[in-house]
Amino acid sequence: MNPAVPSYRVGLYAAFPLIAYFLSWYYNGQMIPLLAVTSMVLMVWGALVWWPRLGEGLAWPRGFLPIFMLLWLLWFGLTLFWSGSPYTSWFYFWVLGALPLTFLISVMIPAPVAERAWPWFWRGILLSAWILSGMALWQYYHWMGQGVGLSGLRPYGPLLDTNSFAAWLNLLFFPILAVYLIDDEKRGTRFGSLQLNMVGLFYLATLTVILLAFFSTNSRGGLLAWVSTMPFVFWAFGRRPGGWARMAVITAVALISFSLLGYPQGYDLLGHLAPGFITHNLSTVARGLMWVATWHMFLSHPWLGTGLGSYFLNYPAYRLPGELASAGTYAHNDYLEYLAEGGLINLGFLLGFAATLMYALYRLLYRAGKVLQVPDERRLQALGLVLGVFAVTGHALGNFIFYNLPLSLLAGLFLARAWRFYGIQAETMPLLPRIGINHGFIVQALLVLAVVAASWNLTADGATFALLSENGWLNRLISNANQRAVFLLKAADALTLVRPLATQPHVYLANTYLSLADRGNQTDIAQRRSLVKAALRQYRQSLVGIPQQSGVWNSIGTLYLEQGALLGLDKAQQDRLALLAWRKGLAINPESVGLRNKIAQLAYVDQGHVGEGIAFLSAGLRRPLFPYPRSNLQMEIALTQWRAGEKHATEATLLQLLRANPGYTPAVSWLQSIHRQTAKEAAISH
Repeated sequence: MNPAVPSYRVGLYAAFPLIAYFLSWYYNGQMIPLLAVTSMVLMVWGALVWWPRLGEGLAWPRGFLPIFMLLWLLWFGLTLFWSGSPYTSWFYFWVLGALPLTFLISVMIPAPVAERAWPWFWRGILLSAWILSGMALWQYYHWMGQGVGLSGLRPYGPLLDTNSFAAWLNLLFFPILAVYLIDDEKRGTRFGSLQLNMVGLFYLATLTVILLAFFSTNSRGGLLAWVSTMPFVFWAFGRRPGGWARMAVITAVALISFSLLGYPQGYDLLGHLAPGFITHNLSTVARGLMWVATWHMFLSHPWLGTGLGSYFLNYPAYRLPGELASAGTYAHNDYLEYLAEGGLINLGFLLGFAATLMYALYRLLYRAGKVLQVPDERRLQALGLVLGVFAVTGHALGNFIFYNLPLSLLAGLFLARAWRFYGIQAETMPLLPRIGINHGFIVQALLVLAVVAASWNLTADGATFALLSENGWLNRLISNANQRAVFLLKAADALTLVRPLATQPHVYLANTYLSLADRGNQTDIAQRRSLVKAALRQYRQSLVGIPQQSGVWNSIGTLYLEQGALLGLDKAQQDRLALLAWRKGLAINPESVGLRNKIAQLAYVDQGHVGEGIAFLSAGLRRPLFPYPRSNLQMEIALTQWRAGEKHATEATLLQLLRANPGYTPAVSWLQSIHRQTAKEAAISH
């Protein structure tokens, strides 16, 4: 221990990444306040680490990886300036950027402090492994007790996806496995003797619960990543004294875990790996179709992509007809999604990251002990950390991995620790004086400014979510509905000023203005006109941060159609502007039944072109539609046919609907009514 290192710094440098890691668990791309707090904790941690470095002139770690990570983080930041959806990309900057950011913070911690802080951080990682494994096993047996079917008996822990959760367990498994094997080798007694090693026993128990949790997920991608990574473990540890016996124990634990957790599922995971099953399995086929659609997305934006995190906004326009198994949120292949969202440069960084891991494995397996003179214990610890990151990077070929905040964050921390062992442990001369900055406080001030500006925006984003998305908690604080409405209106107005790119405050204000215009005095035309104009401005402003909002274009079109007279538009202008807005919305989301029906009625049916309207509606059936929206669209076709007096065509459409969806109650009731009416008319005629 180095007494010159203050103890409080050790505690801070261990606590901040752990707090950020635990906060990130339930973000899942939805809980914006968690992302905001996590990112701010990381920034405060980074500021504490970088502050003395900048004051001393910024000596930079030598080697390729720190420079690569810095360029990667800067690239993520630059993409915000040309993203097609800058507000969405802002959130994914923090999710995807957590990997290079945590790496850059970690490697800048002075070595004596890092060495003392790591054991405390490692204890937190072990605790998280037990918590996550406990979550998985509780979900598994709880759902089994509730009679959940085999296909649904797949725990996902705090995440929304079971495959990503399996990747997380892999990320934890391999570093812990390496530490166990190293510790057990140091016992000094023959392997298999009855002498207990409590530390080794704890690690073995930890590995056991992780494997039980891992196999409970029934994840093909996770299993393939695990199987592909284990040979490196056998190669590195099996040849050491007693190594094959230890590997036999781990293999036995894995087989027992698979046997216990796979039995209730009928060991269907093995069948899922069969070539015949893979080529016909709906989820696998859907992945292939998604990848083709993602490739088309890239071809439409080949240079800079559509913007970080914008995949789910653009996917509806590219979804292929046979793909109805996914929500279209992620491409289930990080490499292809990086390509579509950031172009070739973005993919190049991810491929460079994967290549760096391969080179790190080469150095740790073949060169570290000979050329770099790294002690075996540290070399094998680093190998375990790299193998954990390597496993999830391979798993990213078939699932979305780095789009999960805790995985991205933890991968950066693990790789930074490994790099300390196998990287070039030397630093450059201070860089700031070499570029003409002789006063470090200038750059320190810029660092503080960047942290404050980013925290300002993140706080506003968290407040937007808490006040306008999940604001049920507000009912307990402000029980009066009118007071609550006034408060939210003022809050939304303030948020539009402090965070102009945020979409939801603008939409909230626009909806409120329209509601007030509808309820206003019909004789006060000037006031109503002002409210309608204000609503239109707010709708349009909401499109700046995220242009791909078909719902907003729907509202704009409806505003023109219903309130156009207040804006001084004649009927033809109202119809034209409404149709233009609706068509923009339908282009963004061709699966929207409501927009398609509005366009069909206004552009064709209301003009007396019923056949063209029905043809336009029927064209929507050729789009990929989930069963319920498809039934809704068929119902709209039937209604249009009925209003046009095409009784037989209506019956045929309803029968076609019910063949595909027998439980669609409105169609059943309507068809029964038609048959009763027909029977009544027949009785009267006789």
